[in-house]
Amino acid sequence: MAAFILQGAPQPKPIVPVAAGTIVANLDRYAGTTVSVTAAVVQRYGATAFSVGQTRAAANAKKAPAPQDVLVVAPLLTSPVQAGAYVTVIGEVIKFDPAVVAARMKEAAPPADVAAKYAGKPALLATSVINTAMTDLAKKLPPPMTSAEIDLNKAMKQISPAFTALRQAVTASNTSDARDQAAALSHGFTAAAAFWKTQPHPEAAEWTEDARRLADEIAMLAAKPDLEGLKASVPKLQQVCSNCHNQYRVRLDDGSYRYKDAVSK
Repeated sequence: MAAFILQGAPQPKPIVPVAAGTIVANLDRYAGTTVSVTAAVVQRYGATAFSVGQTRAAANAKKAPAPQDVLVVAPLLTSPVQAGAYVTVIGEVIKFDPAVVAARMKEAAPPADVAAKYAGKPALLATSVINTAMTDLAKKLPPPMTSAEIDLNKAMKQISPAFTALRQAVTASNTSDARDQAAALSHGFTAAAAFWKTQPHPEAAEWTEDARRLADEIAMLAAKPDLEGLKASVPKLQQVCSNCHNQYRVRLDDGSYRYKDAVSK
């Protein structure tokens, strides 16, 4: 399918790799730019702010901020950064204004004395702070899955590949494989229905039951075989799944999916 861009639609800003010292020397040039900076942590300032510099030696010196230090303010850090350790920070370059940062970051703004020290100097409003273990410390960790969520996750991991295989089988007019995949879908939807019966969302339970009935119908159409009936039923099943996903599924920072209520509390 040919790609196209809607006129007037905002496009994501490119991420520009740059050194901390380059930002310091060219603040006006980089202000407002989303950059990626890999540097050593020089000093921590509370729970969500720290400075980075070009070299680990600068960090180990433990002196007042050097001219090439850049302040980093993150919305949150799930664990503290360590002085001397290298991190990769992705964020927007700004000329530090304590009032502006306090408004944008709210409780994540650095202490008043630090804010005064860096006023008018380069800073990064971070969206990612990635340590050497490739963990993004600026991303909120979701709560652990409950046993019921684990069961739902297992069911969805069965449903997703089965549905993909079903579409491929119908496209290839392979009714035998379509019947097998429909049976796998019916089993998966039955397991998912058990989860939704424990949740305060009757609509989701109804959609799941509709999906199970459609899977059973598809299995019968494949057994006849009725290829035209299959081609008409598969999109109906896809729409039912989309209804539930759009309402009750959320994509996490790591690309995985969870039940929306579990991560919104």
